[in-house]
Amino acid sequence: MAYQLNIKENAIDSFNEALEKYHIGASGNVRAYKFAILHMAHFLELVLKMYVQTLDLNLIYWTNFNQLQKEAERVPLDLLKCLLNKQEANYSFPLPQATQRPPRTITVDNALALAKLERCGVTGELFLDQEFIDDINWLKGIRNNIEHYQFELNPKDVRLCIGRIVRCAQEFCDIFSLLELAETISKENLELYRLLADEYEHRLHEAKLEVKEKEYLAFKGIRYKYYNFVDWRVYECPECNEETLIPEEESITGYRCTHCGNEESEDLDVDCDCCGAPAPQCEMEQFEVEDGSLEWRCYYCSGAYAADRDS
Repeated sequence: MAYQLNIKENAIDSFNEALEKYHIGASGNVRAYKFAILHMAHFLELVLKMYVQTLDLNLIYWTNFNQLQKEAERVPLDLLKCLLNKQEANYSFPLPQATQRPPRTITVDNALALAKLERCGVTGELFLDQEFIDDINWLKGIRNNIEHYQFELNPKDVRLCIGRIVRCAQEFCDIFSLLELAETISKENLELYRLLADEYEHRLHEAKLEVKEKEYLAFKGIRYKYYNFVDWRVYECPECNEETLIPEEESITGYRCTHCGNEESEDLDVDCDCCGAPAPQCEMEQFEVEDGSLEWRCYYCSGAYAADRDS
């Protein structure tokens, strides 16, 4: 018996495969992100074609779409207005004649050309924001490189992009009543889907994952007995209250929060300008010297120790 999926079933299948590969990649197997990209890009392509079918069932075929493009250029009108005019005249596109090969269908760019013209009937705002379009194009470009040449990807960029796409695709499917995305998720992928669907939780999860990745790199190749010499500490960020404030070479303070980007904390060590001993900023005192600059002084060099001793 032949295995067959319609366009909706095919999209759901690819979406679940993308989530499964995402989970494997986030668990440490970076190679899996390649397949997460391929499946997610395929899911988006099919969802966009499903949207086009809500306008006209046979408009997903290239011959019909090309006809619409030529008419829109001749009038001239944008694609969506041209299509609406034809529908008002009770015109519907025919099914292409059967040949030995399946008829050619439209591309992602063709579908986007229609979708990005859609506006809310109440507010007049465009339904597709530019970030969603940019993410689709980025994913499409990576997919093309994977399939036809060579590629390079940053795991963090992939994870953040897929998270944004999941949230935007969910909204897109709701707006055009394409499918209830949350109800199509397999039991194994449900927890991951909920994480990606919640922007704050996804960004927090990503921030904590980045902490783990950078900790691994900091200790990579170092023998256990030398671990104490590795410059690695994790602080609680005072801005977002998460354990995500870690060493960062490009930061002015030497630390940066992977969640909110904050670089300041009174718990960060600074060196005493007198004796050179490190101590948390909250335990240091600042003194103005003759040239007007400020110096950090520790408990002993500031005179606090002597005062406490003599009191």
